[in-house]
Amino acid sequence: MLSLLELKKYLQSRNIVSITDLCIHFNTLPDTLEPMLEHWIRKGRLRRETSEGSCGSKKSSCSCSEGHHIWYQWIP
Repeated sequence: MLSLLELKKYLQSRNIVSITDLCIHFNTLPDTLEPMLEHWIRKGRLRRETSEGSCGSKKSSCSCSEGHHIWYQWIP
């Protein structure tokens, strides 16, 4: 089972990481990670960013289902 300390160490080592990368690295679903990430956000140690992707635009040829990406940045 993933601990808050393991998650913290990984976030610190990467500085900025996507929710997708976190899910792959820890072999888990976003629903499992999000409460743990919210813990560090409440503590003021983590920032959540969303960015609009190019998916769904007329010029886009990608086939992903979401139009945005979620990133987390560790705050030293």
